Amino acid sequence: MMVVLVMMIGVMFVSLGGVTNQQYQQGGLTAQDETAFQVAESGLNYARWRLAHNGNDFSSVQNQVYDQLKGVLGTYTLTFVPPQNGSTIVQITSVGHTATAPVRDVTLQATYGKPSFAKYAMLLNDDVWFGETISGAVHSNGGIRMDGQSDSTMTSAKATYTCKSTQGCSGNPTKPGVWGSGGNSALWQYPVSSVDYAGLTADLVSMKAAAQSANTYFGSSGGYGYHIVFNSNNTYSLYKVTSKQSNISSYFPDDGWVSSSYDIKKESLVTSATVPSGGILFFEDSVWVEGTVASRVTIASGKFPENPSTYTDIIINGSVTYGGVKDGTREFGAVSQGNVLIPNSGAANNLEMDGAFVAQHGRFGRRYYNTGSYILRNSITTYGMVASNLVPVTTWVNGSNAVIGGYQSGTSSYDSNLLYGPPPYFPTTGEYQFLSWQQK
Repeated sequence: MMVVLVMMIGVMFVSLGGVTNQQYQQGGLTAQDETAFQVAESGLNYARWRLAHNGNDFSSVQNQVYDQLKGVLGTYTLTFVPPQNGSTIVQITSVGHTATAPVRDVTLQATYGKPSFAKYAMLLNDDVWFGETISGAVHSNGGIRMDGQSDSTMTSAKATYTCKSTQGCSGNPTKPGVWGSGGNSALWQYPVSSVDYAGLTADLVSMKAAAQSANTYFGSSGGYGYHIVFNSNNTYSLYKVTSKQSNISSYFPDDGWVSSSYDIKKESLVTSATVPSGGILFFEDSVWVEGTVASRVTIASGKFPENPSTYTDIIINGSVTYGGVKDGTREFGAVSQGNVLIPNSGAANNLEMDGAFVAQHGRFGRRYYNTGSYILRNSITTYGMVASNLVPVTTWVNGSNAVIGGYQSGTSSYDSNLLYGPPPYFPTTGEYQFLSWQQK
């Protein structure tokens, strides 16, 4: 019995020792994995730092992580998947190894994105007065009178500003940065940081260079500009505008009453081609645009060196739509050095505009016409974003707030796909922001 008892105790001690040893080894491996995790996380932190200081460097890198007391803790290896054309999202993979157990590793993956210039439903560089329904964030570097309805933030860079008669004020009173009779005033914020609107010049220059490299650059038309029609089969037809309709008197606040025409009379075909995939078309002339966009493309218009007397315009000659497809696979951008204009007779009665439209030095809108058959139009619907240097205007009212010109109703809604998936070569703002993280 004594022998049996001793053997039983021996077996118990051996088993206990085995379990203890196994737990010790497992604890050691867990500690190694935790260290490898922290090393991999250090890699992601370094990747974020490098993106902030050199956003175009997507080369792989391997670095060691040191501790001032223990020396080398481990090594991380970083690989980057750069943004696809038309996206600002970077995918980063960090693999961490410890110095004492290099065969064990931890893999972390994170995505970062740089917000595009199109993160607002409307971005303005001047005082503005809203009376319609707006879905999406709005920012102005000037003051905002909001008498409509909105479902997102409405921000102004002004703490207070002088409200002029163009915003329905008499006597030029001082008003808060955002004010009015509109709903959701809890979403109004002022003052906030201003947006660098002047920085668009550099983006236009880079767009021109990209189009020249892709053989989609078009110089001076030799006429009044170009007319591009997007077709639903992902092709476009490009025309040279050879004559315009007769001049008609119209008004904008910055230049007063002038006799001009923005309507096409005659044109000749230049070319028909497939829309460049994820590409850009640059015109060193004014350009009329309309049709159904079936992919991701940006058109840009400008003349360099810049001169206010030669600024070019983009003219909305009819509806520009995605054909009902609004899942982010179709994104259209239109960046104009001057204005983004809606013409007189060429203005669709029920105008639809899908995409991101930017007027760098001018304004988005329709001049006030007080003669002819096209003074009043029915409705304007925008899906995406509108950016305007000068106050945008598509509706003209009299002192009694009765509509006397332009569109009698309008709605604006934001395309959330634009935030990190803007049209190709569209300008971005700020630094890369953290989007997601996972352990593989």
